[in-house]
Amino acid sequence: MKWSGNYKVNAHDTDLNNIVSLTGILRYMQDSANCQMEHDGLSYNELFNRGFAFVLSRIKLSLYQPIYSHDEIEVSTWACESSGVSFNRSYCIKKDGVIVAEAYSIWALVDTNAHKLVRVCDFEGHYGEDSPVELDMQKRFRLPADITLTLVGERTVEYQDVDMNRHMNNTKYGDILCGYLPEIAGNRVIQFEINYISEAPLGESLKVYMAKSNDGNYYFRTVREGGKTNIEAELMIENI
Repeated sequence: MKWSGNYKVNAHDTDLNNIVSLTGILRYMQDSANCQMEHDGLSYNELFNRGFAFVLSRIKLSLYQPIYSHDEIEVSTWACESSGVSFNRSYCIKKDGVIVAEAYSIWALVDTNAHKLVRVCDFEGHYGEDSPVELDMQKRFRLPADITLTLVGERTVEYQDVDMNRHMNNTKYGDILCGYLPEIAGNRVIQFEINYISEAPLGESLKVYMAKSNDGNYYFRTVREGGKTNIEAELMIENI
């Protein structure tokens, strides 16, 4: 069962290239999922008040065309066939009836009181299912073995980064990582994949490591205090 909503793009979501940033795209997708949850079953806030929270494990995003300030877009989202402890969800953004972005994501549902994952078969708030988008996401995300990651920065998780779970919201990472790309001016992200390994709580410092492969793709790993990996990601860009 798909949910679709119409949005007029906010000028504050654009970046130095005057196009909607990676984080801006992810925000529209996340808002559409929250709207579907509220429309078709338990809302995110209702789940949270009952002691449950959806946490993003992984997402792959393809961007086919840039989106500009005040563009009118249609954002669709839907739950896909899921199993075990993985709740799968797809997204699609259209402009003038043409698909400009798609994403496929994997979520975990956490029982915040028992501190354990909830299995799909034990979840009573199903939102309906439809066929997933076809983005050829591999079963596991792995950084290439032939790259050498270099420390490029350190960043403290601050007030503006976190949501009500008090850790960095998943949408924030896109723009943070783009900020380390030396070629972001005049270029746009065309593909983004990120694997969330552990949460980054408010006040914690993250070390950011980056590498550029021979084919021009960028790879990232962020590391928490104590040495635990926070996320790993791949970014592909092209000239605007």
